[in-house]
Amino acid sequence: MPFTALPIGLVAGVAAALLFAGLVTQSPGAVVLALAAPIPIFIASLGWGSRAGFIAAATSAVAIAAFMGTFLSGLTMLLGSALPAAAIGHMAGLARPRDDGKGLDWYPLPRLLFAILAIAAVTCVILGLLLNYDAAGLETAVTEALSSQPDSPISDPQQLRAFVRFVVSAIPFLQPLITVLALVACLYVAAAVTRLSGRLPRPKDDIPATTSLPRAALPIFAVGLAASFLSGTPGVLGAVVAGAFGTGFTLVGLAAMHRRTREKPARGLILFSAYGAIFLLTFPLLAFLVLGLFDTARHRRPNFSQT
Repeated sequence: MPFTALPIGLVAGVAAALLFAGLVTQSPGAVVLALAAPIPIFIASLGWGSRAGFIAAATSAVAIAAFMGTFLSGLTMLLGSALPAAAIGHMAGLARPRDDGKGLDWYPLPRLLFAILAIAAVTCVILGLLLNYDAAGLETAVTEALSSQPDSPISDPQQLRAFVRFVVSAIPFLQPLITVLALVACLYVAAAVTRLSGRLPRPKDDIPATTSLPRAALPIFAVGLAASFLSGTPGVLGAVVAGAFGTGFTLVGLAAMHRRTREKPARGLILFSAYGAIFLLTFPLLAFLVLGLFDTARHRRPNFSQT
């Protein structure tokens, strides 16, 4: 192991722990900082190797456990943020010599995105088990909390219960969605930072041209979506899988929009209108989900040329 991997891993782990610490201490703005916790681990893994990334992951978990004084907090950091980041960073750094002996074939972006979706789904399930997620109990607690507020916008008890039931039922879909977006965004930022420092060996990916998913993601999403209509634990697990892979297909759809509008005179207007509609209305994301499903079903062979 290169000597630099150890100190870099230790420093990155402490940095990740500091970002994550706000969440366990429930400080203001903690969620945003906690979502950025994988960035130091990604940087260590991408720039100094997988060993540095896994050292950073272990260090962050130990630091959180020592700071909070509980093993559970460290385990939550390790399994919920640190270990997924180290594993994804390891895969992003994998490469093998090309058959013609000229250059390297890097781990393909479609497989990397597939791995991120699977890791996000597993992570959400593990966190649910660690934190004893209970939909019925959460629904009761939220209803009581809102009912006790004198300025609650919903005064009718039945309407309040229906609203809370809808919000709680959406959590298994939204949590993996947030996890996928956080991992993808953190990986992108970490790669950009590492590239600027000259430490990133992987060439820059042409994201619009290479972003896709293996066709195996289609039945996984279909089964998860069907299972989400069931009650109890199977429904929750199905919702987690559907939320994670649905987010992945939406990202594929957005990448397809960027790819298909290249060299178009109205590209700027199209992108601005699309993201403006998403920001204001949200539901246009369904159109990109469908586009991503269609793009994957066609089994488009992505262009792996990198610049």
